[in-house]
Amino acid sequence: MFASASLPMALFAAVPTQPALPPGVTTVRAHGALGDGRTDDTAAFQAAIDEAAQVGGAVFVDPVKPGGGYILTRTVVLKQGVSLIGSLAGMPFIAWEGVPREKQTGPVILARPAPDQYTNPPKRPLFHLMGGNTLRGLYILYDRQPWPSDAEFDDPKSPYHYASLEELTRRFIPDHVAPCGPTICVQPGVASTTIEDVTCGRYYDFFYTPAGGKIIIRRCYLFGYRRAFALREAKDVVRISEIHLVPNVELPISWQHAKLQAAITSDPGNIAFDFGSVDGYSVTDVAAFLMHTGLKLGASEDRPFLDPMTGEKVAFPWGAGPWGSVQNVKLDNCVVGFDCVTGTILPNQLTNVMIHVSLAGDRKVQTTDGEVSRQAAFVIEPGFAGATLQVQNLSLSSFAPLNVAANGRMVQQDNGRAFLLDCPGIPERRDYADRAQAHLEIFGLTISNIPQTHFLARTPGTTSTVRAHGVTHNGIALGDLLLPSGGQ
Repeated sequence: MFASASLPMALFAAVPTQPALPPGVTTVRAHGALGDGRTDDTAAFQAAIDEAAQVGGAVFVDPVKPGGGYILTRTVVLKQGVSLIGSLAGMPFIAWEGVPREKQTGPVILARPAPDQYTNPPKRPLFHLMGGNTLRGLYILYDRQPWPSDAEFDDPKSPYHYASLEELTRRFIPDHVAPCGPTICVQPGVASTTIEDVTCGRYYDFFYTPAGGKIIIRRCYLFGYRRAFALREAKDVVRISEIHLVPNVELPISWQHAKLQAAITSDPGNIAFDFGSVDGYSVTDVAAFLMHTGLKLGASEDRPFLDPMTGEKVAFPWGAGPWGSVQNVKLDNCVVGFDCVTGTILPNQLTNVMIHVSLAGDRKVQTTDGEVSRQAAFVIEPGFAGATLQVQNLSLSSFAPLNVAANGRMVQQDNGRAFLLDCPGIPERRDYADRAQAHLEIFGLTISNIPQTHFLARTPGTTSTVRAHGVTHNGIALGDLLLPSGGQ
């Protein structure tokens, strides 16, 4: 009796059981996603989200086996109130190590947008967030986008071979990189959106909102071909923090990838933060390495905001420029640190900022000193007249590791400047702001490896200048300066 009674118990104990999920929570595998790196799992992701949307629930992205990944070929819509979660806490991937694909595990998403998603406007994003969403703990890789080494560029039989570096930097991206829509798009007019603990590589544009607000983005490892964060308009505060924009989220850019680095960073569209008209931004704790431009503030007819979905070139009038704060930001190896395009009455405040200008400029500018390169820590455009840039604790330097950076040029080598002022001023007054000049006030300025002859250049008619309180140059205290100084 006892033996026969124990048999069903033994069989029951041998059957693995799945832990019960909380109410309103489902998984992508429960809706048919395989994550095998071969099957299109887009429909399974959307089905899981549609179920969770009925109660405002959450969808978990199950971990994959080594070398696996969920293939997404079309837009996945996160309906209102739905969260999509991979890792419960922490980064989903060892970003610094460049783990090869065959060893990658965890919540891996292989982004392979079908051509009809981006060949005609409007382009479609990979994830479309409808508001009240949290997107957390995902590793996203556009694994079909090219990442050639110098050896491939130099091989005459390679499709990536070009006759010259100039031709390579001009043609590689349009010839070989699929101009996909943004990885994440937040629906216009929606709020309460959180994006955190995301690693993404080889994107065309990563984040975009046409007119969102109350958005929090934090703890992301990113590197792609164009913009990391493109905000056409934001009607309420957007907070972005703890961001690493470094070219080793998957296959690192090293001395073996110098020409690829040159192709990416020579493109003026390669921008870390592109803010069209943002009502109160906060950018904190950012490290950006090998980006053409660190922050672009505003958009004009000459320097428009390019909508990554419609392709529209957008300009904003004076008064509609972005305002907000930047704190603890390092821009390492760039062409332009801050491109100040359109102003407003509210200030842009910068605190604890380091800028290393070390990449060759993309064009020349006529100044009162003659022709100079458009390579600078700060470029002040005509539309920034009347605006205020308040800076505290600013460190500027220039160094060019020529054995690594194919387009590396120190400021003196490239005939760039620490400050390039193209701001002739407009006599019009608006909102009590004097638009005769831009107001640049710096409290605590340290400059190294940039000679005084290359501190500042102005275009003809520019009335703006730079007031720096407490200047140190190459270890020597210079006191307060009204730039230009030295050889200017």
